[in-house]
Amino acid sequence: MLQPLVLVLVSPMGVFLISAVRNLFCAAFIVSYCDECGFNDLGKLLFAGLAAAILVGIAVSVIVRKRKDSHTQTSGFVSIRETDRKR
Repeated sequence: MLQPLVLVLVSPMGVFLISAVRNLFCAAFIVSYCDECGFNDLGKLLFAGLAAAILVGIAVSVIVRKRKDSHTQTSGFVSIRETDRKR
């Protein structure tokens, strides 16, 4: 059970994903480091992060909806029978 996980983690894509997550954590640590920020400013930072996450979610959902609407709609019905049968 552990062997497939190890194979995925040592694959090039797994190594890339692990390094991307590590870089993301390092960037978050650098951005969040603030000498002037005290415990009282934590609420403001959390509120700003929540507001940013909500705005990003709304933007992504609007973009996805516009992309979905811009594509031509095809019929949802798929027939398994031939339409041009030669008898």
